[in-house]
Amino acid sequence: GSGKSSAVKTLLYRSIGLLGSPGGRPRWCAILDPKGEYGPLADALGLTRVRLSPGGPTRLNPLDAGPHIADQDELRTRRTQMVAALAASVLHRELSPLEEAALGWVMETISAANDAAPTLADVVDLLVTPTSGMCERAQVDTPRHLARDVMDLRYGIGKLLDGQLRGMFDGPSTVQLDWSGRGVVIDLSAVHQDTAALTAVMIAATGWLQSLLAAPESADVPRRVQVLEEIWALLGSERVAKYYQSCQKLARSYGVANISVAHRIADLRAQSDDGTSAAKVSMGILADTQTQILFRQSSDQIPEAKQMLGLTSHEAQLLPKLARGRSLWRVGDHVAVVQHRIGSAEWSICDTDQRLNL
Repeated sequence: GSGKSSAVKTLLYRSIGLLGSPGGRPRWCAILDPKGEYGPLADALGLTRVRLSPGGPTRLNPLDAGPHIADQDELRTRRTQMVAALAASVLHRELSPLEEAALGWVMETISAANDAAPTLADVVDLLVTPTSGMCERAQVDTPRHLARDVMDLRYGIGKLLDGQLRGMFDGPSTVQLDWSGRGVVIDLSAVHQDTAALTAVMIAATGWLQSLLAAPESADVPRRVQVLEEIWALLGSERVAKYYQSCQKLARSYGVANISVAHRIADLRAQSDDGTSAAKVSMGILADTQTQILFRQSSDQIPEAKQMLGLTSHEAQLLPKLARGRSLWRVGDHVAVVQHRIGSAEWSICDTDQRLNL
């Protein structure tokens, strides 16, 4: 009710809908939508809508190389980080040194095969039947021996193929994007109520987006924006938080603007205890954020605002007093209170409850 979602939607409506890119192309956005709230905006801007659901007809391959020529070392690193984060989230623990190494060997094997579109099923196959080279590096006698030692890793990734998330990431992508258009919305609302599933799905979906966005700025590449909602789901462990941080840094390196949305300041360390490694990664992510927009927060968030965001006492005390649609903007060292206005043509992209509140 404070206006966060409306602000993001109208910002996108104005920047993507009205502003262009060098070369005359429209701007382009990729939106990860865990609650299924961006449908009206997608309709208004003509964005491709992708709805993922277990057993559904639509599938994304998080190991896709993407439409642009990728540096093979970077691509292998990106894939390895994504699958490691995915496995850690499903197993609810860090990977063992052998599991970590085995995953690296799997990705090296896949890269050496020059397969432009390997899948998670290929990863599982290599964990079930390791190559002789993998066995030699693990210093074991037989593939069966190594397969037994990484059995938990295999079963963890396998949950995404034949378990509760079957059909979402278990094969080649079925999505066809309109590259002359304005972008894509990935609707994850089918798993929003399942916290563990949401984290895994967001990791896999962001992996797919990274390959999509990994193109250097040029006259042929539009200016791009990446929007991630419900980012608390990516801050629950050090491994996943570092993966999220690497995604943000990669996007920035390619000139992509990042917009990440949390609904409470405490969400920035939602599942992490203060002082843990994951919480420290969250602090690093905040330190890398050039522009922070803070809408009304409850008074119990004031200590969090001062500790995590470095707000002064005066700035933090303003947060519970902000009217609907009013926010505290911090751009570098500059701070201002800004009133968000919704134009008459923009009401249709905002939810009914937000219309009433604003």
